[in-house]
Amino acid sequence: MNVTSHDVLLWSSSIDLAERYQYYIDQPTKSNRLNEHFFNCTLPWFGSHCQYSFKLPLNLTESSLNMQWKSHQTCYILLECDRGAGSICLDWREICNGRIDCFNDGVDESQCFELEINECNENERRCHNGLCIPKWFWNGEFDEAECLDKSDLLVMSGCPNTYLKLHIFACAEYTCRPDEGQFPCGDGQCVEDFGQCRNGRHRLLIESLSAQGNLPYDCWIAMVCLSKIIDQVDEVSCEQLVNHSEILRRLETCEYPVQFPVIPVL
Repeated sequence: MNVTSHDVLLWSSSIDLAERYQYYIDQPTKSNRLNEHFFNCTLPWFGSHCQYSFKLPLNLTESSLNMQWKSHQTCYILLECDRGAGSICLDWREICNGRIDCFNDGVDESQCFELEINECNENERRCHNGLCIPKWFWNGEFDEAECLDKSDLLVMSGCPNTYLKLHIFACAEYTCRPDEGQFPCGDGQCVEDFGQCRNGRHRLLIESLSAQGNLPYDCWIAMVCLSKIIDQVDEVSCEQLVNHSEILRRLETCEYPVQFPVIPVL
């Protein structure tokens, strides 16, 4: 069998095992004492001897899988980040992405210039975000990206709608391209600003932007509807309020100048 260490990694094995296998290939005489068996499991089995599996219901659909992810978000806790109102927290993909997300002195973009001025060695290639990877991986024959921002891929591939089709880290371990101004959904998916994330993280951003703050209630309704951040308020559509000129009456309750959103949009 012509099996490479990269193939072993694609079989959801550990990096340590792949390294030992590569050592076995490179040094066959020195590694003759290695006597390991690796089991390439088929879905849904996993484990060192393919002895485990998750019992998923047969009627499990893609939509029900996505619903499980809507209530989950990861927070980077090693930086104390003040994101203002709302429940959205700092995701690690939002660090050094060219946007200030933390109101406390922009700590998420602090010292990022060190990556921008980073220089790689002759046997390395520079990713768009400043990290260096071995030149051998640059635009290689593999479909997996070595750069966190996938700038080493000729063709950018999106994340699938369901996580049963591939290894979970194939999307979750990557960041959005900092030069494309995209919003990270927190699971590897990148969308345009105010685009919809499959896991629902965009709703947390909308919640932060549409906070009422100190605005009078009627003024707040007028502002969120005119800015088209949300489609309805208290089960009344914004389109209905605009068509009946109700929005003008509510605007009269605003004290000018109006600060909206009530938190800075950075």
